[in-house]
Amino acid sequence: MSHFSATCRRISRAPRTLVSRVLSRHRSIATKRDQWFVDYHSDHARQVVGLRDKTDARLKLFRADDIAGKRVLDAGCNMGAIVNHCMNLGARQVTGLDFDSAAVQRARGLYGDSTATFRCDDLDNPLAALQPHDTVMFLSVYGTKELEDRNSILSRLAGLSQVMYFEGHHGDNPRDYAWVLLKYGGFQTIEFLGYTNDELREDSIGRPFFRCDRTARDVDFLPAFLADQASQDAPQDATLKVAVVGRSGAGKSHLARQLADDPRCQGVTILDDVNDPNRIHAARRLVLFDYRAGTYIDQIDALFFLDVDENVRVKRFADDPVRQDDYNALLRTPPVRSNFLSFFRIEAQQDG
Repeated sequence: MSHFSATCRRISRAPRTLVSRVLSRHRSIATKRDQWFVDYHSDHARQVVGLRDKTDARLKLFRADDIAGKRVLDAGCNMGAIVNHCMNLGARQVTGLDFDSAAVQRARGLYGDSTATFRCDDLDNPLAALQPHDTVMFLSVYGTKELEDRNSILSRLAGLSQVMYFEGHHGDNPRDYAWVLLKYGGFQTIEFLGYTNDELREDSIGRPFFRCDRTARDVDFLPAFLADQASQDAPQDATLKVAVVGRSGAGKSHLARQLADDPRCQGVTILDDVNDPNRIHAARRLVLFDYRAGTYIDQIDALFFLDVDENVRVKRFADDPVRQDDYNALLRTPPVRSNFLSFFRIEAQQDG
């Protein structure tokens, strides 16, 4: 008897209470349903009035170049409104996928054409055939109570694409979503774009909305980001807290000095290797460079990870006798917490 077969027999002989307890960890808290999302979105051009009537805020956050000429997957497409929007933006091919067979049938009737395909399938099923796409939409699906393993689904969908648009749910903390996207999505960029509100919940600020991709930025992205934030129409008392982390030898101090001399960073407090809670709290616009900067600020607007080729980092240690101790040479990747809204991996400049 093979080891696998023997293991299966031992499991089958286990007490019923133990088996049910193990299986219960993988069950959703609700049964998946058909006939649930048939009239979810409105499409006034087709005289369709749905529960979610206001979707303009969401549509304005899509970048046309993420969709035009691209292969797009809408995972959890409901009745196909986002698929239709992607078709209008010139997508080369769009696939809408949903568990609700009635919603899929409705989508085919409304939007089925040569560039759109609708499939009925279960994202929880590891055998579900999911093909690579350029862009994946995962909008207000992650927290659906019927899902059995939402993090595995997120990881699988993220692995199919270069770009993902992710929308959370009413009342949820966007920092929790940013952490999940970093932990399970493997993205180089996780950009919080704000909230979308369809007026289903008048007591809610809206649904957190993100754009994620697999492209690392160069170091010039940081001052450009700061300049862009300064140009936005924000309240006078608005704050901006940015943390820049990286392993020892990545070049954090060098980048901090560059920012201090950059005219785009006027009015920004730049602290390097400073853990002073009073100064951190008092700064209205702050960039903190430190190995543990991600833990020194309670709520981070943008977390930057300054990455460097390991060979370059080792050479820097060899050229600097002060840093040749075991602590710096073996320093691990900096610690981070679920306290940031956006994440950007930036590639350090190579030594010339």
